[in-house]
Amino acid sequence: MNYPEENKLRLIAFSLTTSKNQKAKRKLIKKGIGADGLSQVGKSELRSFGFLDDEIADIKDNHIKIAEDEVERARTSNIELVFKGDEFYPPLLDEVYDPPDYIYVTGDKALLKSEKISIVGSRRGSSYGWLSLNNIVPDLCEGGLTVVSGMAYGIDSMAHKIAIREKGKTIGVNAGGLLQLYPPGNIGLIEKIRETGCIISEFALDVIPRPFYFPIRNRIIAGISKSVLVVEAALKSGSLITARLGLEQNKDIFAIPGRIDSPISTGTNYLIQQGAKLIASPQDILEEYGIRLERKINEEKSKISKKEQKMLDLLDTNELKSIDYFAEHVDVSISEIISLLMGLILKNIVVEEAGGYKRIR
Repeated sequence: MNYPEENKLRLIAFSLTTSKNQKAKRKLIKKGIGADGLSQVGKSELRSFGFLDDEIADIKDNHIKIAEDEVERARTSNIELVFKGDEFYPPLLDEVYDPPDYIYVTGDKALLKSEKISIVGSRRGSSYGWLSLNNIVPDLCEGGLTVVSGMAYGIDSMAHKIAIREKGKTIGVNAGGLLQLYPPGNIGLIEKIRETGCIISEFALDVIPRPFYFPIRNRIIAGISKSVLVVEAALKSGSLITARLGLEQNKDIFAIPGRIDSPISTGTNYLIQQGAKLIASPQDILEEYGIRLERKINEEKSKISKKEQKMLDLLDTNELKSIDYFAEHVDVSISEIISLLMGLILKNIVVEEAGGYKRIR
C-alpha cells in the first residue's frame, strides 16, 4: 500500500500526538479510530479515552504542523522516513505482529532490502564470544549477508566491528529516536555504522532510550532479518527476548554453545536444548541461506607463513592440542606460539576451545 503525501503526514501525526499516552491510544485503535479519523473525534470523546487537555489540543489543532516539523527536522539531519509499501521498507518487517507504519533511517537505506542476519548477545561478551564471531562473521559478510544488531556494548559491538572490518554491511537498530543514539560511549562505532551501513528506529526523533523501549527495539532487530544468531547470553536477558520474538515471527534461531560453567552461556545452551540450531561454523548458517562460498585454497595457503604452516601441520580437526603440546614440538617461545595461533584464529583456520586448539579447515 503506497501512501500519498497527505496520508503519510496523518500517519506521522497520529503516532506523534498519541505516543505519550499509550493506554488512550489503545482505546482509540480498539474503537477502529486510526490516522484518517483522529482529527474528526470530538474533544469530549478524546477526553473519555483518557487523553489530557494538552494532548487533545495537539490532536485537534496542531497535529499536521507537528508532523511537518518532524519531517523537516529529519530532513535537515539526513534522516529519511520509510513507510510500509515504500520500496525500501524491510519486506520481512511487514510480516511481524503490529508492524510500524514507518521507520526512521539514516545511512544507506538500500541495505534494508538486503538479505540479513541479526546477531545479539551479552553486554559482557567475553574473549570466547569475540573469537566465535571472528570465526563466523567474516564468512557471513563474504556471503553477502548484512549483519543486524543493537549497537550495545559486548556482543552487539563485536558483531558490528567485525562486519565493518571485513568491508561487509551492517545495520544498527536504536532503542530511541535517531537524534538520541545509544549508547553514548559507542558513538564512534555508531558513526562508522552510519557511514558504511545504516541505522534505523521506529521511535520519534527525540525519544530518549529507556529500559522499556529495548524489548520494542528487539522486535525490530528480529523482525527485519530471516534469522537470529545468539552469542553468549544469560538465561534472563534481552537476547533471549529477541530470540523469543524471532520464534514468534517464524525466524530461524541459531545459537553458539558455551561453557556449562559460564553464566553468559546459560541462555544460549538453553536455546539449543529447546531446538535452536547449534552453530559450530559459518557454513552452518550459510547453508540455511543457500549460500556456498567458493574457496581459493591456493591463495589462502600463500598467505600462511612458514611458522604458521608448522603449527597447522601439528593440528587436525578432531583432536584439541594444548599449548604444552606445541611447546614440545616447535622450537619457539610460548609467547610466539600464542601469537601464531591467534593469527591462525583470525584467519578462520583454527579455533580455540576449552583446553586447546584445533583446525576448522
